[in-house]
Amino acid sequence: MELSPDITPDDIEMFLQEADEQLELLDQSIVKLEHEADSEHLLQEIFRAAHTMKGSSAMLGFKEMTGLAHVMEQALDQLRNGLIGVTPELVDALLNGMDGLKDLRGVLSDMDSAIPDVSDAISQLEDVIGGNADGSEAEIELGIPSMREPEGGMDLAKLREQMDQGNSVLSI
Repeated sequence: MELSPDITPDDIEMFLQEADEQLELLDQSIVKLEHEADSEHLLQEIFRAAHTMKGSSAMLGFKEMTGLAHVMEQALDQLRNGLIGVTPELVDALLNGMDGLKDLRGVLSDMDSAIPDVSDAISQLEDVIGGNADGSEAEIELGIPSMREPEGGMDLAKLREQMDQGNSVLSI
């Protein structure tokens, strides 16, 4: 495993402590999500945990964890924006993603162990959110399910512009 060259053992220890907290929060909160699908607070909590895992692992240079956390964050962002709903498939995909994060976290405790393959967890999340199913530009760039030209004439460039300005874009 290649981490950023300036990472110290103290940096790794601090990351592991934070990762344990975030993983515990994810574990508890994702299970609650199935029963509290309308809770904005709960969804924000889960999103922040995934976002923190992504950012912290990126600072270490831990690409595999950053990639998985990024796809989880995309799914949660789509959920926050109303582009997808809470389904058993989404909850399963998030739980599998969390398990993958736990497995990857374990690698940092034992630097001699092999990096686990989390591609199945990433694929499952992408399937649930419509990620790259047909390779369309909309899915890749916007992170939203494959889109046809929306009725009423709004084109993908306008959608991108709205998202770049921080506006929510909903698929209805």
